[in-house]
Amino acid sequence: MGLLKGGYLAVCSFFVLSGYLSVQSLKRENFSILAYYKSRLLRVYAPMLFVVFVSLALCMVLLPDLVWVSMKQEITSILFCYNNSWQISANMDYFARHIDSPYMHLWYVAILLQLELIFPLIYAVLKFFKEIKVKIIPTILCWTAVICSIVYFVFMHLSDGLMPAYYNTLTRSFSWLAGIAVGFWHISGKPLVMKKVQGKPAAKILLCILIVAQTVLFVMASAESKLYLGGMIATTFIMCRMLDYAKTVNDKIPDKIKKLIVYFSGISYEIFLVQYPVIFILESLDLSTGFKYLLIVIITVAAAALLNLMLHPPKNPLPVKVVAYAMLFALMLGVGYGNYRYVIAPDLKAEQERLAVEMKELEIEQRKKQIEYETKLHDEELQRRREEQERIDNIEAEQSDIDSQIAALDEQILAIEETVVELSITFIGDSVLLGASDVLYQNFINCYIDAEIGRTAYTIDPILQDLKSRGILGEVVVINCGANGDCSEEFKDLIMETLWDRQVFWVTTTNNKRANESIIEYAKGHDNLHVIDWGTISEGHGEYFAGDGIHLGAAGREAYYQAVLDAICDYYVEELETQKSELNARKQELEEEKTQTN
Repeated sequence: MGLLKGGYLAVCSFFVLSGYLSVQSLKRENFSILAYYKSRLLRVYAPMLFVVFVSLALCMVLLPDLVWVSMKQEITSILFCYNNSWQISANMDYFARHIDSPYMHLWYVAILLQLELIFPLIYAVLKFFKEIKVKIIPTILCWTAVICSIVYFVFMHLSDGLMPAYYNTLTRSFSWLAGIAVGFWHISGKPLVMKKVQGKPAAKILLCILIVAQTVLFVMASAESKLYLGGMIATTFIMCRMLDYAKTVNDKIPDKIKKLIVYFSGISYEIFLVQYPVIFILESLDLSTGFKYLLIVIITVAAAALLNLMLHPPKNPLPVKVVAYAMLFALMLGVGYGNYRYVIAPDLKAEQERLAVEMKELEIEQRKKQIEYETKLHDEELQRRREEQERIDNIEAEQSDIDSQIAALDEQILAIEETVVELSITFIGDSVLLGASDVLYQNFINCYIDAEIGRTAYTIDPILQDLKSRGILGEVVVINCGANGDCSEEFKDLIMETLWDRQVFWVTTTNNKRANESIIEYAKGHDNLHVIDWGTISEGHGEYFAGDGIHLGAAGREAYYQAVLDAICDYYVEELETQKSELNARKQELEEEKTQTN
C-alpha cells in the first residue's frame, strides 16, 4: 500500500523461507522429482493462474476505461515464468513500460519457479554429501554460493543499476540459497545457535536488536537510499537468524497461538497473490485513505482465505464442502472470462516494435538536429568571440595610438618654448612695441614687426588686411596699441573679423587704465582673443621703463619679451592639456567598452 519505504525487503524473507522449506525434502526417504514438480505446480503455479485470470476479469468489468497496452505481453510472461525478465525489459522499453498493474509482484513467483526448477539438482548434490556423511562440505558449498551471489548482486547493482539487479534471477538467489543453507543444517537436528545460548539474556537482546533493525529497514530503507544494498543483505541474514530462533522455541508456543499461526501461514501465499490486484482495483475508487487501507486489508485476507478454501476444499462438513465447490465453480467462471479476454486481447508487440523503430529513427534525427543546432550555436559563438576579439584589438590599437598621442603632447608641452619661438608671429603696435623690437627679433626667429610712433588701434585693421592679402600675416598676431588712446568697439570688431582665423594676443598699457579695462572686457566675447596684461605684470617695476614710465628700458624689453612668450606658451599648453583631457576621456570610454565586450 506504499506505507513502508522498505516493504520490498520482505521478498528477501520470502526467498529465505522458500529455500528453507524446499530443503526439508531431504528428510524424505524417497524423493521423487516428478512428485516435487507436481507439488510446486499445485501449490505455487495453479493459485497464481487463478488469481491472474480472475483479477483480469474483474479489471475488465470494474475498470472499463483501463488502458493496459502491455497486458497480453505481461500475462504471457507470467504464464511462462519469465516475468522478472519482462519487468527489466519493460523498464527499458518505452512502449512496454507500465506505471502500475495488478501483477507487479509476480516477478517473485517467476524467479521462485525458476529456482525450484533447478532445486532437484541441488537436492542431489546435498543428498550425495549427506549419504557419505561429510556434513561440512554441503554447508561450505551453500554459504560459498550465497557469498558469490551477494557479490554478483552488488556488482550488478553498481554497474547496471537498480532494476537489472533487483529482478535478476542470479542476483536474487543469495536469499534462497541462504534458506537452503540454514535448512540443511537444521535437518541434522542442530540449530545454528545452540538452545543453551539462545536462552541467554545477551542472545535475546541481540535478537531484539535484529528485529528492531529489520523494522527500521522496512520503514526507512527506500530503494533510492544508501540503505538499499545493506538492507537487502541484512534482511536475508536476519531472517536466517529468526528461523534459527523459531527452531528452538517451536515447542514452547501455546496451541491456540500455534493454530492461528498455522492458519495464516497456510493462506500467506494466497495473501501475497491477491494483494496487488485488490490494491490496484481499490486505488481507482474514490475512497478516504484510512477507510481504503482498512478495506484493502479485509478484502485481501478474505479473498486469500476463500481462494485457499476453494483450492483445498475440506472433506467435511458437507455444507462447507458444498459452499467451497460452489465458489470454485464461480472462480472457474471468472478464470474462463479472464482467459477469454486474454486470448482476444490484441498483441501489440509488432506495433510496439514498429513504433520503437520509428522512435529510434526519430531519436537519431533528433540527435542529428541537436548536433546541427549545437554546431550552429558553436559557430555563432566562435564568430561572436572573433568579433569581440576584433573589437578588443581595435580598442587596444586605438588606446595605444592615444597613448602615443598623449606622449607626443607631453613632449610638446615640455618643449613649448622652443615651439613658440619658432612660430610665425606678427607684431603690430606703437612706439612701445618699437622699443622692444630688437629683443623680439633676437628671440622670435620667425616674427614680423610693424611698429610706428604714435599709432592707435584705429589704423590697425587696414595694415592687417594688407599683410593678410600678401601672405605675410603670421598664425599668431600680437597687438600693442592703447598708449596713444583706445579705439571704439566697432574698430575692434573690424580687427577681429580680419583675424578670425588667427590667435590674437593684445598687450595692455601702463598709462591708459580705461583702454586696459575696455580690451579685457571685450576679449570675453572672443575665443581667439587673449589679453597680455602688461600693465599688471610691470606694475611696481620702475626699472623696466624710461623716465616716462611707458617706454621700455633694457630690463623692460626682456621682461616684455618674457611676458609675450609666457602668454603664448600658456595658451598652447592649455590647448595641449585640453587635447590630453579629451584623449584621456576617449581612452576611458574605450576601457569601459572593452570591459563590456569581455
